[in-house]
Amino acid sequence: MNNKGAVSIEAAISFPLFLFTMLALILITETHTVRGIVYEGAVETAEYMAEYAYLTDSFEEASAMDYPMAMLRFREYVDSDALLDKYVVGGVSGVSFLGSSFPDDEGYIDLYITYYIHINAPFIGAFKHKVTEHIRQRAYLGANFRDGGEEGDDNDRYVYVAENGVVYHDTRNCTYLMPSISSDTLSSALASGYDKCKYCSPPTNSVVFITEEGECYHTSISCSRLKRTVSRKKLSEVNLPPCSKCSH
Repeated sequence: MNNKGAVSIEAAISFPLFLFTMLALILITETHTVRGIVYEGAVETAEYMAEYAYLTDSFEEASAMDYPMAMLRFREYVDSDALLDKYVVGGVSGVSFLGSSFPDDEGYIDLYITYYIHINAPFIGAFKHKVTEHIRQRAYLGANFRDGGEEGDDNDRYVYVAENGVVYHDTRNCTYLMPSISSDTLSSALASGYDKCKYCSPPTNSVVFITEEGECYHTSISCSRLKRTVSRKKLSEVNLPPCSKCSH
């Protein structure tokens, strides 16, 4: 009888803990997915605004339609309104591009994204977290805009470089620039051969973040190795080797 009572007590304690852990993993995965959706939509918006800057010739003076146009395109590029409505304060309309330049005085689209994620966590309650992203994209203002260079030179073609990157990329869609990120337990990540990211702080809980292409696990979803600021530059301006995956 005593053993049966002990088992019942253990079950009464362990089951809520297991349930809480599973709900926490679901929340972490979904909120991370939201951040990925917003980031990818913003990347496509920056690309569009780079082309739009050429059409409007807005380098000298930003057009009054730049900000509304960016927000309109962002709403079109966002893949899942339902998740944003669930987790982002204000839904798609709660994502702000205030402070962005279309382009700035150096000829770059500087996209600053700000929004709040709100979470109703079991046993903890409701709270919200501010998220900020920065995307820097060279505006398409013509090959001769800055240095009068001749078109057709391979060194004048544009490539993509991530912040702290060690290679350049021929395409922004390279999986090394936009990796597929998933959450995992620390023990599982170690068992799969992942090492600790040297840019992250030591783990404080059992949940870490990994990518299929990566070799390290990350303790912070905001690690620069997971979310990268991507710049578009001329090849002649880049002193890096090509990416083995997307460059030829």
